[in-house]
Amino acid sequence: MIIRWLVFLHVLSAITFFLAHGAAAAMVFRVRRETDYVRIRAMLDLSVSTFPLYMFSFLVMGLTGLIMPFIIHIWNRVWIWLSIVLILFVVVWMGLVNEKQIKQLRRLVGLPYMKGSKEFPPEPPSSPDEVAALLKNINPVQWAVVGYGIPAVVLWLMIFKPF
Repeated sequence: MIIRWLVFLHVLSAITFFLAHGAAAAMVFRVRRETDYVRIRAMLDLSVSTFPLYMFSFLVMGLTGLIMPFIIHIWNRVWIWLSIVLILFVVVWMGLVNEKQIKQLRRLVGLPYMKGSKEFPPEPPSSPDEVAALLKNINPVQWAVVGYGIPAVVLWLMIFKPF
């Protein structure tokens, strides 16, 4: 019975994570075409507004995903380890790209921003050319492949357990 609850919590937290993270995903696709700083700021603020919910749901998803193999004794399966490695890759990649692009964009358009875990107050907005150059470097297809494609592979591994 405990496994059913863990599976339920695991799947529910995954749904919650993707739902809460939807604002950030939509922002990455839309912000590249935007030139109005007010609209860019609004998108960035909306994107970050769901951060606590998607981080909490990611934590629940991760904990349930790590607890279940202990209970059902499947740590010897390759698909479990591959799933963990793939999700860790997504987390690291997203963190690095977010640090390089989105946090930097917040700084350039005059919003409070972070470097690592340190918070900084808003600075005067940068020139439109500087903002446009950074926006040009944001590749939403990469974000989608890593943020959606790799979790889809992990889902496939969990469902079909190929090895």
